[in-house]
Amino acid sequence: MRKKIFWVMTLILGFLFSFGMKTEAASLNDLRFGSHVQTYGDTGFGKDKRLRTISEMGADGTGSGSVRESKRMEAMFIRGTNDITINTHIESIGWLSEKLTAKEKNAGVSKRNIKGRNTTIYYEAGRGGTAGGSLRVEAVEFTVNGSLAKQYDMYYCVHAQSYGWLGWSRAKSTAEDSNSTAHKAGTAGVAKRLEAYKVVLVPKGSPAPKNFSGQKNYQYIAKDSLGRVYAYKDGKRVAK
Repeated sequence: MRKKIFWVMTLILGFLFSFGMKTEAASLNDLRFGSHVQTYGDTGFGKDKRLRTISEMGADGTGSGSVRESKRMEAMFIRGTNDITINTHIESIGWLSEKLTAKEKNAGVSKRNIKGRNTTIYYEAGRGGTAGGSLRVEAVEFTVNGSLAKQYDMYYCVHAQSYGWLGWSRAKSTAEDSNSTAHKAGTAGVAKRLEAYKVVLVPKGSPAPKNFSGQKNYQYIAKDSLGRVYAYKDGKRVAK
């Protein structure tokens, strides 16, 4: 019964979006999902520069990037709201939330020389990652704030090199533990690029989206200090 209610609510939500209904959250119809991809620059999906909207959301979500092209994603961005922040794990840097100085975080945009390249680092509402350094995004953690967080839960999944589509992660709120793996998606310590991501918004408290065909059960893979690689789902170790 609960599943039936969830899908009815999802259909109603999609119906309202399709007619441009405004909500207390900043104009969900205006949300646009994009990424900065090797060769393509800022794009929607692959060579198609058009940014997908939430009104195009199906059961498998809407998102950005490329698949089956061996292209690294260097940054992720969401236009149309300041209620979503993007914390990324970057090649040669690590988690930006842990590696940037307080000054760099407050600035939102900073510069570093990495591997001899003048690299722009983004750590601000709506955009996370780098530009100019040819550095891959390896994992991501979204945080939802403000009126958007009061009305919706945001779920997301990523397409990782060698692994394909990983499982759904739920975006955290600012009050939730930033050190937990429960909200992270992707890999850390195994030198794998992210290639694409998908996002689904559901009414607050609704169940997570169902896994689609080929999607993994786990959402995050990380190597510990002893070199052991583990898979995680909802913050707990699981079998790969």
